[in-house]
Amino acid sequence: MQKPRITHTLGQIHFEDLEPHRFEDLVRQLIYDYKDWQSIEATGRGGADDGYDIRAYEKNAIVSQETDEDTSGPVPPMDGRRWMIQCKREKEIASAKVKKIITDGVNLADPPYGYILAASANISKKTYDTFRDELRAAGVMEFYLWGKAELEDQLVLPKNDRILFTFFGISLVNKRQRKTTEVRSTIAVKNKLIGDCKFNFRRNIS
Repeated sequence: MQKPRITHTLGQIHFEDLEPHRFEDLVRQLIYDYKDWQSIEATGRGGADDGYDIRAYEKNAIVSQETDEDTSGPVPPMDGRRWMIQCKREKEIASAKVKKIITDGVNLADPPYGYILAASANISKKTYDTFRDELRAAGVMEFYLWGKAELEDQLVLPKNDRILFTFFGISLVNKRQRKTTEVRSTIAVKNKLIGDCKFNFRRNIS
């Protein structure tokens, strides 16, 4: 009976090893190609951030528009959609905590267009539901909750391998390249053995 084959997978990514500002840096790196940004600001590092760990402005889909003489004119290209990104490096985050984060962070009189909450914790269905309900009530148009699973999913993408290596010293691309080299080497050896066997067989019958 053939022995079961043990497969090797990437272990848990330990977000708790990052101090809070480094966790913010990680999230900021992950959002760079998430939207077509006009600018991204690391506001959380300066203090007095009004709830913004990261503030970003999405580029206007239409930079200018035709207007009548009595209107204000073209849309300024720097006045993109404002996004609020909050980062919580915590082991647990329940629905009540998410509600408090949104209530304390989002200004109902001037809500951002978009909102991302990134947390290094597993997220329950109840927490996702609370997140959506609170932001809809606040008037936020687009919103995403990234828990531990979503962050890990993004980090193992080939395009984010440099981020994974920078923050955790892990490179899956290098592992994939080594595995590919091993497979090619094994195939080359097998092909050579098959070729030698065919040659010997032909020589013996001739």
